[in-house]
Amino acid sequence: MTPALLIQTALLTLFAMIAFAANAVICRWALDGGWIDPVSFTSLRLGSGAVMLFIVMTLFAWKNSQNKTNQPIEKNISRGSWKAAFILFVYALTFSYGYVAISTATGALILAGVVQLTMIGYALKNGDKLHGAEWVGVALALLGLLYLMYPKLTTPSWWGLVMVIISAYTWALYSLKGRQSLAPLKDTAYNFYRTLPMIAIASGISLLFIDVVHLTPFGVGMAIFSGGVTSGLGYILWYKALPRISSSLASAAQLLVPLFAAIGATLLISEPITLRLTLAAIMMLGGLGLVLIGRNQHRKAAIKNLSQ
Repeated sequence: MTPALLIQTALLTLFAMIAFAANAVICRWALDGGWIDPVSFTSLRLGSGAVMLFIVMTLFAWKNSQNKTNQPIEKNISRGSWKAAFILFVYALTFSYGYVAISTATGALILAGVVQLTMIGYALKNGDKLHGAEWVGVALALLGLLYLMYPKLTTPSWWGLVMVIISAYTWALYSLKGRQSLAPLKDTAYNFYRTLPMIAIASGISLLFIDVVHLTPFGVGMAIFSGGVTSGLGYILWYKALPRISSSLASAAQLLVPLFAAIGATLLISEPITLRLTLAAIMMLGGLGLVLIGRNQHRKAAIKNLSQ
């Protein structure tokens, strides 16, 4: 990789992580401030994300048609699936409901921890083995997660914790499906399109339980920005960088999201960073980092042994 390409990849990864962290800040800002209700936020977020991805995919298709005028039209276009779209919809909806009740930094930390632990569990299920240091890392991350969550289980925010955990788990499932995709950006675009009827159904059902849909210009603007920019463009940046970096580096980069989210929430919506959150973050992110370092070292050792 040339120096220019290395810098470009680093910037793409950095901006993608900032976008993902901004999603948490924007969601908490809009919902905790009472600017919009969770179902409306989710609907506008997914809808604007679908529009943005449609625009970008149309531009890509037009650019490719200009560059490859003599090439045959591609017949087998990757179009995602209804199952993946449903997982994406559940992730977005529970993400919104979770941030009604818990802080930005706490939610982002739980999301990162549960996603990475789910990925590790999936790898173990499929025959991968963890070594001593990696098991220590997993245990440390789990202890940090329990330490962060335990005092909350006796307060009304238990609902928010459940929602965030479901959101994290479904995002991990969506990411695992994305790893199997040969065209993840196209699949994500079509998955966003497929959430539109789910949005309509959820909006209709919500009217049975609430008297009035709560919308304000600021809340609507935040939801559209979350969908079109920090979600839609964020995914585009991420999928542009992903083929150029290792899976270990990709996982490690995502551990930056809780840090960025905590900084953003402190600066923009004056959320405090507590001692408990700091200690839990050190335990969780340190443990997960230990797992990633250990797996990377064992992978390098295995490759070296095969080459000898």
